[in-house]
This record gives sequence, C-alpha cells and structure tokens, in this order.
Amino acid sequence: MPTEPASRRYMRHQSIWLADDGWSVEVVDQARLPAEWVTRRLCSPGDVLSAMSGGSLQGPGLIAVAAAYALALAARRDPDMVPVMTAWHALAALDPRCPRLRGVLDRMREVLDVTPPADRSVRAYDEANAIAMEDLAANLAIGRHAMGLLRRIGAGGGGGLPQTVLLLSEPGWLSGVGWGTASAGLFLAQEQVDLRQATGGVLGEDVAPPHVVTIGPLAAWEMVEAGIPHSPCDMEGAADLIRRQVVERVLVAALRAVPRGDSLVPAGMGGLVRLARAGGIPVHVCLPAAAINWQGLTMAPVPGLDILPLSLIDGFVTDRGTCPPAVGALSERFPDHEPVHGTDTSAANDA
Repeated sequence: MPTEPASRRYMRHQSIWLADDGWSVEVVDQARLPAEWVTRRLCSPGDVLSAMSGGSLQGPGLIAVAAAYALALAARRDPDMVPVMTAWHALAALDPRCPRLRGVLDRMREVLDVTPPADRSVRAYDEANAIAMEDLAANLAIGRHAMGLLRRIGAGGGGGLPQTVLLLSEPGWLSGVGWGTASAGLFLAQEQVDLRQATGGVLGEDVAPPHVVTIGPLAAWEMVEAGIPHSPCDMEGAADLIRRQVVERVLVAALRAVPRGDSLVPAGMGGLVRLARAGGIPVHVCLPAAAINWQGLTMAPVPGLDILPLSLIDGFVTDRGTCPPAVGALSERFPDHEPVHGTDTSAANDA
C-alpha cells in the first residue's frame, strides 16, 4: 500500500501498533527516514511482505512481530488454515534460519492449529499482541540492566571527563517494537535526565548518557529525537576514532547468537569490534533470549553478516541481566532453555 502521513500523535520508542480500526497494522516507514516522518498502514500479509522487501520494516525483532501480525491479518481475511499456512510459508522463506522469525511463526501456527476457525482471527490478534508486548518488555529489561554500566560511563572516566561510546546498532528502537537493545539503556538514561529537569530535581537521575558515536542515518536520527549528544559516523570514521582511543566502550546489538555466545552482526561491524579489542576497548553485546538459537552449537557464516566469536566479547547484557563472556553463561542465565548436546546442528543454526 502507499505510505500515508501519520494520523496520530507520535509515540516515542514505538514502531508498530494496531491502527484505530482495531485490525490493520501501522508501522513507522523506515524507508522514508530520516528525511521525513510517515507511517504506513498494512492491511494484508502481502502488505507486510512488501514493507519488508521495500525497507519500511527493518530489524529482526520488528520483522518477527510484523510476521505475527501478518498471520493475524491472514486469519481475519480467511480463518481456514490453508491460506494462513500459505502466508506462513511466504514469511518463513524470508529467513528460514532466523530464530526470532521462526520462533514467532511456529508459536502462531501452534496456537492457530488448536483454535476453532470461528475463533481463529481473534486468537491470532491476541497472540500477536502478546508477542509484541514481550518484545517491548525484553528490550526495556535490557535497557534497565544496562543502566548500571551507563551510569558509570555517563559519570565520566579519567578525571571526570565525559566518555564516548560507539553504538553498533542500526537502527535501534526502530528495529523492534520499541526501545531497541544496545540503545535501550541510552534512551532510559536520557529520559531519567529529562524527568529530573521537568520535576526540578524531585524525580529522575542527573547522570546523563555518554556521548554516542552512531553508525548510519537511522541510529543518528534516533539520537537526535531523544536529545542524546552524538556524532554520526561511517565505518571508516568509527575505525579512526577507535585507533585514536577516542572511543572508550563499544555497545553491540547482536542480530542473533548461539548459546555458547558467538554472535552475528551486520557486515563491517565485526571489523570494528576486532579493532576495538586489539586496542583494549571493552565490547558488550546486547541481546534478548529470543535472539538466541538454543538448538545451535556453532555459528555458520551468513552472507552480509559478520560473526563475533566469544573471544571478542567482554560481556553480555540480556533481558535477564548481565553475563560474563564464558561458555555456558547464557545457558545459566536462561535455565528454562535447554541447548542441545552431542550433535552439531550448524545446518539450521546460523542464527
């Protein structure tokens, strides 16, 4: 469908929601940012697939949630499982080895399989809404767990001077229902400062987020929107800052991971992480449990993405807290997930 101007008040940190009619889906059109702010209304699974292929929907978390809503749209049009599964297969083909997308699609299918056709549409929307709220809550939790680290950074290092963080996340909150992963703590820190100023020091905190170096236009737009001091940069410029020791910490939004900790990031970011580690700059990877392929033992290469081995990571920030860079640490943090043992499922785990 063609894009249309936003008809509702802009809501910070929310990139997808049900429209006022209660069934169609509205999203922030990332393809039009940062030049202009518009939303796009999606009324069918085909609209969702078009938005994904056209760049209006970007980011593994957002794509997974949008896929859930696409199945709800399919069930609303025809509650029979044949057309619903037609949409399921089209969505699964986007990235069959992505744990977030496949996990959401399988969850929706299991729910709809046991729901009578007369109730299938309502049940599909209920489940899609639940998936969206879980994504939002997981990202917010990551931000809260990152606050301790960011408080120390924002307070200044060596002599109380402001510190600079390289944010390897493009985009941030736009890539999920809201908040983002590596960016969530930055937004929370800035909102605490805003709250303190608005209440005359009664509420909130006065430790501002550090200066942020961003990669790409959407990440820079998010920092401008939130009022966070930042410097937009490209890969080459970020590498130069790392070499000159201007950057003092790196926050990475992992696209996917396996239980041992090896993670996947966009192409080029792996080189920046290696450069940072060679210079003694700490690297922290942020990811929710949904981004971990619990059936994977090793990370297979994926075109257009870089692998970050565990040896390059100084720590993880998850929706259940922080983890050291040790084999088994993520599994211990999420004991309800049981990684496979004894067999390598690399053919299906390049998550």
